[in-house]
Amino acid sequence: DCEDRSILFSCLMRELLGLDAVLLNYPGHLATAVCFTEDVAGNYLTFEGKKYVICDPTYIGAAIGKCMPDLKTVMPKVERF
Repeated sequence: DCEDRSILFSCLMRELLGLDAVLLNYPGHLATAVCFTEDVAGNYLTFEGKKYVICDPTYIGAAIGKCMPDLKTVMPKVERF
């Protein structure tokens, strides 16, 4: 489910790649956003002065920076795990 995948993905980004990652808590859905060390195109949000690109591990087949269409206009609550 989205919670398990998003938490696992954020841990992998931090532990294996050393990239800062946050959880995006939407109503009924949890996704991930990553602060890359180089410019990455796509949907993003700014949190604590840093650019976090949406990387949703449950949006199967989506490229980095692709937000689920139903959530594009919804502002998630940003959380650290």
